[in-house]
Amino acid sequence: MNKIQTSSLVAGLLLATNLYSNENLSEITVTSGFIETTEKSATYATEIYTKEEIQNSNSKDVYDFLSSQTSINVAPSYGNTFSQKIDLRGYGIGDGYQNVVVSVNGRRLNNVDMVSQLLSAVPLDSIEKIEILKGTGSVQYGDGANAGAINIITNGKYENYIKASAGSNGTKNGTLSLGYANDKVILNGFLDYTKTNGTRVLSDGRKDKNYNRNKDFNIIYFPTDELELRAGKKYSKMNILYGGSLTKADYDQNPNKASSFTENYLQSYVTNVGTTYTFSPKYSIDANYFTEDRLSKYTYSSGYKSNTDYDTESFNTKLDIKGDRYKAVIGVDGYFSDRRQSSNTTTKDNKGVFFSTNYFVNQDVKLSFGARKEYVDYTYVPNSGTRLNKDLSLNAYDLGVNYQIDETHSVFANYNKSFQAPDIDRFFNYGGTFNGFIEPAKVQNFTVGYNNIQKSNKLKISLFRANLKNEIYYYKLGGTSRNTNIDKSHKYGVEFFDKYLINDNLFTSINYSYIIAKIDEENDGNGTYNGKDLPGVSKHNVTVNLGYTYNKYKAVASHTYRSSAYAANDFANSFSQKQEAYNSTDVSLGYNYKNIEFFAKVQNLFDESNGIWIKDDSIYPVNFERTYNFGTKIKF
Repeated sequence: MNKIQTSSLVAGLLLATNLYSNENLSEITVTSGFIETTEKSATYATEIYTKEEIQNSNSKDVYDFLSSQTSINVAPSYGNTFSQKIDLRGYGIGDGYQNVVVSVNGRRLNNVDMVSQLLSAVPLDSIEKIEILKGTGSVQYGDGANAGAINIITNGKYENYIKASAGSNGTKNGTLSLGYANDKVILNGFLDYTKTNGTRVLSDGRKDKNYNRNKDFNIIYFPTDELELRAGKKYSKMNILYGGSLTKADYDQNPNKASSFTENYLQSYVTNVGTTYTFSPKYSIDANYFTEDRLSKYTYSSGYKSNTDYDTESFNTKLDIKGDRYKAVIGVDGYFSDRRQSSNTTTKDNKGVFFSTNYFVNQDVKLSFGARKEYVDYTYVPNSGTRLNKDLSLNAYDLGVNYQIDETHSVFANYNKSFQAPDIDRFFNYGGTFNGFIEPAKVQNFTVGYNNIQKSNKLKISLFRANLKNEIYYYKLGGTSRNTNIDKSHKYGVEFFDKYLINDNLFTSINYSYIIAKIDEENDGNGTYNGKDLPGVSKHNVTVNLGYTYNKYKAVASHTYRSSAYAANDFANSFSQKQEAYNSTDVSLGYNYKNIEFFAKVQNLFDESNGIWIKDDSIYPVNFERTYNFGTKIKF
């Protein structure tokens, strides 16, 4: 991003602060892909949310926004609301998070083990845009981009404001955002603190209280018009008590109940530096380097404690080339992570080289092609015993075409080959014994779609199919359990998004997906799972919104529905209990007076009971009661 692009972004941020008007639905530029493109001209399926849409939702955090406003399925990891699991395109709420790459300003958040991406360290107010790329991203991001990629962008000048809110269960939040910009420099500072007294209660009256603190400081400096320098530091600290699962009888009687708590303490320090240099209108280079030092501590109800240290380094660099009828990118990247536990140190290193190009046949037809070669190295070093090593060499490809029918209509088709190298936990059995180096998953994705983007209406439709080989999962049948592969499986579905500005004051939107995920062949179970549905995948997922603005007032009502599914561990589709349908109706109100904004939100208005079924009589309540939140934001 050069100085001109950054200045445009700052101007866009200032325009987006008018939250109480229905603007035209102009197409948005996808900036997190290798090569910038618009929604209408993209050769793959996109789902994009602007700062205005994020702020208008009055969501409490990133997980809440993704769950209530997008096509993504989100659920706490065994009750841990700070570390939630993500599912896109039917990979299941159990392991779906390992099949989508999540990044923040280009920094990969996927972990070396089975810990899900830590989005609690990304304050929602700091986000400028969220871009969801579906069925693509393997050339750019490599390992794990089977379903696609979720890119969170916070670049640009922060707004200057103080925000405070309070709500149910003793929830309190305070945010300070500071930003300064001139022709040479952009300075940003962000402080965010949230605490909650808890929602679930032990028999002795103790509740699952928690807190979350985030600090973020960064600078962007322009020594010349051609050169941009970036540096930043981020600190996160959080602690949470979370309850275990409930039986069906206890869940029906009182989902607030808990028999025990697990305590999780997390601490993360992230440092980033980067630069962009524009040699000429045709050539530019971009390079970024990130480090993270993270500590995770668990105290279980039994009294057992475990400490895990993570050291992660990553980099990405690319050369951009622009011609009269083409754009191309060549680059290399790497992700190196060590996990240190009391008994061993385990390492997973990824190194990749890639190439991607867009070629404009004419003003209506665009072709895209990309390829990636990635090397993965595993090292297991126990305190005593044999050192183990494993190397993998994996490929990814992406081929797409977009045809613009006219100024508002376009169609596209995309083929993507992706892979998932196993995380380091997959090589171990329950209890810590070595399981073996299982096979990487490989996926072929096919997507076709249609876009219709007008001033008052934005419509997107896509159909997809994914053929999988060696899908990774945790096998459990009878007394046997281990990490292994599903030999063959497939997924297919349709995705529908429409946002319509009925008039200057009223808008409505719907986001719907229909997904089927099937197991074709699974040899470990001697055919027991063949032809079964992948558990934890809802066939029907829908979010609808209705918004109304009048003068300085704004109201938004939304409803999220996910149909019933097999419990997360029910690969044989034989459990007596299924995952019940999820329902939540939310209503938010806002009033803007000069530089002061007042807001309020009621979540789960009709007090629906929601939970995540792992197996029979193993239910983790989630968004299971009506809650409220209100506050104010003062800009200066």
